[in-house]
Amino acid sequence: MKSIYKIILIASIAIAVFVYGLFFNKLSETAMVRWSYLWFPGVLFGAVGLMSSQASLKRPLLVAVIGVVALFLFFELIFPSL
Repeated sequence: MKSIYKIILIASIAIAVFVYGLFFNKLSETAMVRWSYLWFPGVLFGAVGLMSSQASLKRPLLVAVIGVVALFLFFELIFPSL
């Protein structure tokens, strides 16, 4: 299981680096926000999976889903007024 968590964590970090590092000037703000829905839950899933001593997917998946919901609420309710 740890190898799955590591792969997802590394892939998610790589996506974030590409979006915010390499394509920062090429993507619109809206596009960068939309890409966040892909890499953010992966980072949460991988990090919680590696920190968890359980071999279960339950906790990492739950944290990733809660993270996506929180991200959605932030981008839809708070971010537009900033």
